[in-house]
Amino acid sequence: MRVLITSAPMHGHLFPLVPLAWALRAAGHEVLVACTEHFVPTVTQAGLPAVSSGPGMDVRDLMRPDSPHGIEDDPYGHGEVFATMASRNLAGTLATVRSWRPDLVLAERSEYAGPVAARAEGVPYVELHWGVAELVEYRAAAETVLRGDLHRLGLTRLPRADLVLDPWPPSLRLPHARAHLGLRPVPYNGAARVPTWLLDPSSRPRIGLTMGTVLPQLTGGGMGGLLTGLVEELATLDAELVLAIDDEAARELPPLPAAVRHAGRIPLSELVATCRLLIHHGGQGSALTALAAGCPQIVLPKFDDALENAEAIAAAGVGVAVRLDVATPRAVADAADLVLGQARFAAAAAAVAREVAAQPSPAETVEALERLVGGTPPTPAAVGGSSVRWRP
Repeated sequence: MRVLITSAPMHGHLFPLVPLAWALRAAGHEVLVACTEHFVPTVTQAGLPAVSSGPGMDVRDLMRPDSPHGIEDDPYGHGEVFATMASRNLAGTLATVRSWRPDLVLAERSEYAGPVAARAEGVPYVELHWGVAELVEYRAAAETVLRGDLHRLGLTRLPRADLVLDPWPPSLRLPHARAHLGLRPVPYNGAARVPTWLLDPSSRPRIGLTMGTVLPQLTGGGMGGLLTGLVEELATLDAELVLAIDDEAARELPPLPAAVRHAGRIPLSELVATCRLLIHHGGQGSALTALAAGCPQIVLPKFDDALENAEAIAAAGVGVAVRLDVATPRAVADAADLVLGQARFAAAAAAVAREVAAQPSPAETVEALERLVGGTPPTPAAVGGSSVRWRP
């Protein structure tokens, strides 16, 4: 079968799709990724064929100058950004669907051009769910922004997926996600060069610290003061601190203490496998990588799905959550001391890691997608007056 994959032009949105794309190709299926022009090189570096669907938007556009709230309090505004991007790229995506004629469209949850084009052409569509949150604000914003596009295509509403894949372990999901099909998160780290020092065991407990790729851009250099304080406080613990932050953020820091190592863009899955604790911003990639490795966490969330990701992690007993806007370096260091000192966090993390490992692999998920395309569901989906055309 032919599978068209669509993603917003952000690493944390594309990367969870890459192992499934590889599994589809390994099973003999054709895969094509449609994305914004400037993101094509990121896709091709993952070994996947890509086609441009149109212009993109910079991630800093998430900070709307007219928003009455801070970025942590404006999920509707963030949904508008993704929907606006989809509107700009809908014509290109629709042209690809009509010319390449996929049997299935696979989209991550904040990319809307692929699902709309799929429903307009009667092609089944599968959604990859990221984060714990339902994010109803995203969908509400998309319904508004895309209303004219939907009307022109004969659709009355934004389509719902025929199947939703969810990499979060069932025990951490919220009620809206209980019926999702599990997908084991297999890490893809992009350029994943492993330093030789990471292969040697550390003489002291290792703590990893990362803030992802989006948050440092949105805060416009405002992370420097917090990171400096965190490094100074965490360096007082009897531990080795590894900073998995990019070079630009690291340049804001003073000379590092002997107990601290700047690793740059290290493959996070390889680092976390050696850590006793991961401190991060609450993004899905960081959270799931730690959950899969059985590594306890301290989560410092600031906006959108990160807030509920952090709540779920804390409720599961695998870590501690402290909102970034109220976090102090001393409070984070005290939390790190607590998590490292109490075995209950490691025990809970090990239990969740077993749950993650029990979910279907990407190869097994390919079989589910084959059945979806090749069979007839009990109740064919009909959204906006357009029924899905199931292809034998």
